[in-house]
Amino acid sequence: MTTLTAPAPQANPIASAEEPINLFQLGALFVIRASYWSCRAGNDAEELNLSPTEVESRAIASFGSKDLVAPEQGRKVFQQIEKRARHQLDKYSRPFPAAAAHFVPWDHVPALIDALQELKAEFDAAADTFLTQYPALRADWQAAHPDVPNGAYPSVAELRKRFAFTWHTFKVAGAGSAARVDDVEAELAHRKLRTEQLATMKANLQAECEQFAAEYVMAFRKEVAEFCDQVIAANGQVHGKTLQAIRRRIDHFHAMNVFNDADTAAQLGELKTQLFGVTGEDLAEQPALAEKLSQACALLKQEVLDPSSVSALTGRLKRRVVLE
Repeated sequence: MTTLTAPAPQANPIASAEEPINLFQLGALFVIRASYWSCRAGNDAEELNLSPTEVESRAIASFGSKDLVAPEQGRKVFQQIEKRARHQLDKYSRPFPAAAAHFVPWDHVPALIDALQELKAEFDAAADTFLTQYPALRADWQAAHPDVPNGAYPSVAELRKRFAFTWHTFKVAGAGSAARVDDVEAELAHRKLRTEQLATMKANLQAECEQFAAEYVMAFRKEVAEFCDQVIAANGQVHGKTLQAIRRRIDHFHAMNVFNDADTAAQLGELKTQLFGVTGEDLAEQPALAEKLSQACALLKQEVLDPSSVSALTGRLKRRVVLE
């Protein structure tokens, strides 16, 4: 008979507890940008048969917009590709507070770039197809909507500039010293102001990075708590799919644990070991085993969300974060 016990809390390794953390030795920041034609145009007052008096009364209101080609053959194609790209980024990252970027651990950067390159190729091919078909799509739409004027449509040459799919990787570094200058007297006031500004920027960035590290580990602890809730809510009725989901979530935690949340990693590692070889059939045939899994998850959730444990972990991380 398979047995299962609650994972025991583990102490943090002393050897790495106080090592400085440079975020950008652990990962990079990614920003995805996708631009494409909306296939829409604003309405003019003349199109809506509004009199000058009516226009004046609506001076601060919008007249709405209209589609210029079938949405399913236009913008929705590119919206779906962008959505899939952002899903790939979300899968490998956590949002970063600066520059609308996402922080991606270095181990996941190659896989992310491979996925984005495939999506860029798909986006570019879709843009070429759309531009080739644009005259026919425009003619079809105008035939069905004769009220749309020719002037609402951009040319193919204009449209070509509106399609782009790119991503950027970068790191945020602490402010360096001001550049050397020949005329010190002329630069003195400027350098003093610049030094003050750089000091403020560096302090703000330091605080952002510290907060990010704390929120990063807390986000993944909350993910652990969420799958524990799912097991507990099953009230002993845990199936094979649930086991697979638990194992995937444990693997994801380990893959993203760049800040070495050793307590949670050890407990999850122990839980995965205990689940080795356990099947949905085992759980169905042994209600006591399913109940022990629920109890183990309840204790695990309690440990990862324990305020004193969370405070100690995030406090250590914030003290260790450096910019250089």
